[in-house]
Amino acid sequence: MNRAIPRARAVLGEQVRWSLLALPTGVAFVALLAAVATRLGLLVQATALAAALLFFLVGLRWPLVLLFALVALIPVEEAGVIGDLGTLSKAVGILFAVSYALPRLGRLRMRAMPGAGWAYLGWALASWAWALSPDVAVRELSTLVQLFLVAALVADVVVHDPSIVRRLLWVYSLSATVTACLGLAAYVGGAAGSRVAALPGQDPAQYAALLLPAFVFSLNELLRRHRPLFAGPIALLVTTGIILSGTRSAWVSAVFIVAVAIIPRLRLRQRLAAVLVILAIVLVAVQIPGVTSLIAQRTDSALATGGAGRTDIWAVGLQIIASAPIAGVGYANFPVAYTPKLIAATGVQSYLEPASGPHNVVIGTTGELGIIGLIVLALFLLPLILRRGWGPDASVVQEILMSLMVSALFLDILSNRKQVWLAIGLAAGLAYRAHHASEDASRMKESGPHEKAEHNVDLSVDSDGGDNPRRRRLVLLGNPGQGE
Repeated sequence: MNRAIPRARAVLGEQVRWSLLALPTGVAFVALLAAVATRLGLLVQATALAAALLFFLVGLRWPLVLLFALVALIPVEEAGVIGDLGTLSKAVGILFAVSYALPRLGRLRMRAMPGAGWAYLGWALASWAWALSPDVAVRELSTLVQLFLVAALVADVVVHDPSIVRRLLWVYSLSATVTACLGLAAYVGGAAGSRVAALPGQDPAQYAALLLPAFVFSLNELLRRHRPLFAGPIALLVTTGIILSGTRSAWVSAVFIVAVAIIPRLRLRQRLAAVLVILAIVLVAVQIPGVTSLIAQRTDSALATGGAGRTDIWAVGLQIIASAPIAGVGYANFPVAYTPKLIAATGVQSYLEPASGPHNVVIGTTGELGIIGLIVLALFLLPLILRRGWGPDASVVQEILMSLMVSALFLDILSNRKQVWLAIGLAAGLAYRAHHASEDASRMKESGPHEKAEHNVDLSVDSDGGDNPRRRRLVLLGNPGQGE
C-alpha cells in the first residue's frame, strides 16, 4: 500500500489526500458497478466499462502498452467483437488516444501528420453539408476521424522514438501469422479448393489485406537476414494465407511490391538470392492440395466477370463523378448515388445489384469528394509513398503503405481499415523526422563552426527538454506526468 499510493499519486497527478482516496474509491466504484449491472442485467456492458477504466489507468502509467495492444489486435480484430460495442481493437484504439494525448495536450506534434492530411479530413467533414445522405456521411465520418487521430498520435510516437517502428511491425506480423494459420486451418478442415478467411463470415479479400503488411515486413526481414529463423516461417505462412484467400488484388499487390520496390533496392547478388527465396516460398505454398486449381479458377473468373463486377461498378462510378465533379456526392455516399437509374444510363448488364462501395480509391474519392478531394488526397498520400522517410525502417514502411494503396485500387480499405492508417501514421512520423533532419543539416551547412553545436538538436527530445535517449524511452513507456 505504501508503494501503491505514490504510484497512484504520480499517475493521477493529485495531492496526497486525493491519492489516498483514489485506490479505495476505484475498488468501491467497480464493486458498485458490478452490483448495479447484475441488478439490471447489464453485466457484459459493465464488465466492458470496468475493463476500459482499468486499461485507461494502465495507459496513463504506460502509454505505449495500449499502442502495442492495438497493433496486436488489428489482424485479429474480427474475433474480438463485443456485441453492440464494436471491436476490441476500436475500444483499445480510443483508450490509447485518450490516455496518450491527455497528459501531452499542447505538446503533441500533431503537425507530424502532413497538412494535406488535415485538409483531406476537413474536406471530408465539410462534405456532410452537401451529402446525398447526411446520416450515412456522419456515421462513416466518425470512423474516419477516429482512425485519423490515432494515426496522428502514432506519428507523434514515432517522432519521439523511431526505433519503435520495427517493434510495432514485429508485433503486427506475429499477430497476422496467427490470422494466417486460422485461414490455413479452415482450408485444411474442409474448404480445400475454395477461398478461405480466418473466421466464419469474414471477407477473404479483407483477410488478405490484413496479411499484406506482415508479408512485406517479414520478406524484408528475411532477405536482409534480420532474425531469419522467425521471419522465414512468418513469410511462408502469410504468403500461403494470401494465396488461399483467392484475392486477386492482394496477389497483384504482392507481385507489384516485390518487383517494383523490394528487389530493386537489393544488390545484384541479393536480387538473385531474393528471387530464389520468393520462388521457394511460392512453390512450397502451391504444394497444398487444390491451390493450383484455386489460382486457375480465380484467374479465369477475373477475365470472365471483369473482376467480380468491378468494371461495371467503375462504369457507374464514372457517371456518379459526372453528376458532381467538383465536390462529389458526399463522403461515403457512393452506394447512395449508385441508383438503378444510373445503372440503366450506363448500360451495365452483368452487375445490377446495389454496390457496397466503389472498390477503387480513385473513383471512390472522386465520386464522393470530387476533384478537390482527389487532389487533396493525392497531396497527402503520394509524398508518403514516393519519398523515403527517416531511418533504417523507412523503406519497409514505405513499401507497406505502397502495397496497401495498390490493393486500394481494387478494395475499399482506405476509409475503414486500421492497418492502412497505422501505416500512414508510421510513414508520417518518419517523414516528419526526415524533413526536419534535412532542415537541420542545411542550417548546419550554412552556419559557421561555432554555431553548429546549437543546430545539432535531436528531434526526438521530449517536451521536457531532456536529451538522453534512454530517458526519452522511459518517459514514453513510463509515467507521462513525470519530467514533462
